[in-house]
Amino acid sequence: MASAQTMVTSHQHGADHDHSAKETVLLVGAGIVNLITAEYLATRGFHVRLVDQAPDPRYCKDWTRMGITNGGGNARMFTNTEADNYNEKGSKIYQDMQSIFRKTTRQGGWSVKQPADFTAAELAWVKEFEEVPPSLAQTVREDIHAINQEAGKLWAELMYNTPQLFEGVEYRKDIVRMYVEQVALNAAVQLHRRLNALVQSPPTENFLETHPSFRAAAESDHLAGGLTVEGFTVNIHPFAANLMKRITNLGGELVWGCRVTTIQRTSDGQVTSLQSDEGELHADHYVISPGVNGNALLKGTESENMMQGVLGVWLQIPNLHPRTQLSIKIHRRGHLVEDINITVAKDVDTGEDILMFGGGYGYIGLDRPAPDSPELAALFDELEEVARIYFPKAHTVAKERGTLWPGGQRKYCIRPFTPTGLGLFEKIPAASGGQLIITGGNNTGGFAQAPAIARAVHRALIGEHDPMHDLFHPARGKIATTSETGTSQRADPLSVTRADPQQPLRLLLLCSDGPQHSYLRYRLDKIFPGYHCIQETHEGQVRQLIQKRRMVDAYYMKYHTLRRQVTGHNKQRRAYFDRLTPKDHEFTEPDLVVDTLNCRKVWDAVEKWQPELTIVSGTKYIGKKLTERAGLMINLHIGHLPEYKGNHCIFFALYDGAVDKVAATLHQLTLTLDGGNMLDTVSPTILPSDNEESLYARCVHMAMDRVVEHAESFAEGKPLKFVKQENIGTVYRHRDRTPGKELYLWWKMRVGGTLTRAKQLQG
Repeated sequence: MASAQTMVTSHQHGADHDHSAKETVLLVGAGIVNLITAEYLATRGFHVRLVDQAPDPRYCKDWTRMGITNGGGNARMFTNTEADNYNEKGSKIYQDMQSIFRKTTRQGGWSVKQPADFTAAELAWVKEFEEVPPSLAQTVREDIHAINQEAGKLWAELMYNTPQLFEGVEYRKDIVRMYVEQVALNAAVQLHRRLNALVQSPPTENFLETHPSFRAAAESDHLAGGLTVEGFTVNIHPFAANLMKRITNLGGELVWGCRVTTIQRTSDGQVTSLQSDEGELHADHYVISPGVNGNALLKGTESENMMQGVLGVWLQIPNLHPRTQLSIKIHRRGHLVEDINITVAKDVDTGEDILMFGGGYGYIGLDRPAPDSPELAALFDELEEVARIYFPKAHTVAKERGTLWPGGQRKYCIRPFTPTGLGLFEKIPAASGGQLIITGGNNTGGFAQAPAIARAVHRALIGEHDPMHDLFHPARGKIATTSETGTSQRADPLSVTRADPQQPLRLLLLCSDGPQHSYLRYRLDKIFPGYHCIQETHEGQVRQLIQKRRMVDAYYMKYHTLRRQVTGHNKQRRAYFDRLTPKDHEFTEPDLVVDTLNCRKVWDAVEKWQPELTIVSGTKYIGKKLTERAGLMINLHIGHLPEYKGNHCIFFALYDGAVDKVAATLHQLTLTLDGGNMLDTVSPTILPSDNEESLYARCVHMAMDRVVEHAESFAEGKPLKFVKQENIGTVYRHRDRTPGKELYLWWKMRVGGTLTRAKQLQG
């Protein structure tokens, strides 16, 4: 065993990332995510050291002392739809999920812990799950699928480059998915077809001819049909052992029985070391993937309390002749155990061919279940019932032999969930010049997404960007944490709530007069009748610049108006938003139409109306006298904050090749231009056929829909939760977008294929 308490000298990366003097990475937690990450880094020249508080799983048989990888069942599955966020509204597969964690398993919910016993932190987590807006849930689901698809490519590379990792692990290619309800089956077929992951979807009778052992289940209404999708399974325990062997062969170290307790930081937040039971641990970089049991280690980070436990249970039966060749996933909506993975496996003790069942959702928050929990027992009983229904003969044999439970024990594993379903990826600078990275919280998809996480870690360490850095950033989920006093808070408390949600919301809209603003007015007309609107016209904005003798800025505004007209972008934008607004809609006239919002007429009107919430879109800079009167102000900034501020931010993101920064940000309007605390960020899916205008229109559309959702939540008394914005980024002016830059971007998109490559990266 290597010693954990080894002092390591820090090295800086060279421009060519030469690791002849190897940089060191200390990884906390030896679960599958960190094992894959360690192998990935070691292959690329880093010296890696993994430390874990558990004993070496290759020699210890006490599963209760292990983490999720080695303590649970000997099975893991990859498909393109692992790690579902489960809170997508309108889903045909997961329905009525709003209060799923507030009911125990025996009440039809997903909680093993009694809701009356939830701590303040657990209540905050459940509330966050329930309050994920529908549009965010839909976006998160698409993001998860995109990460899974990218991970699938990386799994294929790993199999090709290091086939020895997959020896002796019962690797099985492709997955049979079975559904109890026809509506769920149909939705699954459509989803996997859209993801290009559908291998075959035969009619039910044809499916039963191929799988005759399931005919009894179909005749008893326990099976509507099935399909085959891309994916694979492995026996995770020998696979993890193979990874450990390879890491050691690459010069890495594995340290067992070492508990890391705290992150040591300077007064300005930089990481200096990790404190462990064996003393301080030093390295150039640190990667922490602690799982639910290591939550205390994350104290003071943005990821604190974001990962909470949802357990799954395990059993096994013999794989009788004729043996099942493909692993299976069963979905049974509304049952005590809704999703069951059935993995073709080998019994680690006897070598017998078996089927390993894993399934169930049992929320336990930041706790562990009581051994005699009736809710936990109900999950085990239901999983056994699944085995009886679909494999009656094998179930009978296992029951008679007393081998239903792996190792003779009822095992469970505690999966780290976040409320949104997104994993975590947090970066904290280290005093050595390196970084500390926090990963985890990948729901049921830690194994599936592991190679993508490993690549994102590597890219972070060498100064490259990876989409996961943004997609999995803890601020994106807007999750509240809880202090030791039980008060809901953030690293910087930025939660805003209405004083009296029983009264109609006093809402004000400050906007310009483009077709996109007509769409926003239409949305508000329908939901907030009686709201006030002040319109600052485009031509009025130009007149104000001329009056202030800002002739260059006025010229460029005129130039860009002419450019959009000549290129057809004005027509394209109007057509896009016209189709979103019913032709027979009668608009409420604006209360005021002005050249500038910074005038006495506007100040007096707003002071009279006393708005609680003001939405701002497309206006010029707003001064102090209006911000003092307009209540909480939310600006729709069409750009990715904090990097892109000012005007033409979609253009400059594309110009920089930063397609992952094509986005719109909702932020609190302050006197600092585009510098207020951030409420939300939306990003469109990139299509190869897109141009700047189509991306701009979709960003605006998504931002307007999202701000209306937030306004509805605010009106109902729900808090708006903001994240403090870093003081970085560039402010772009109209004059910064020159014809030369436009020509360069045109060439880059038409000839260079910028958006085609971006689509390929999205999967």
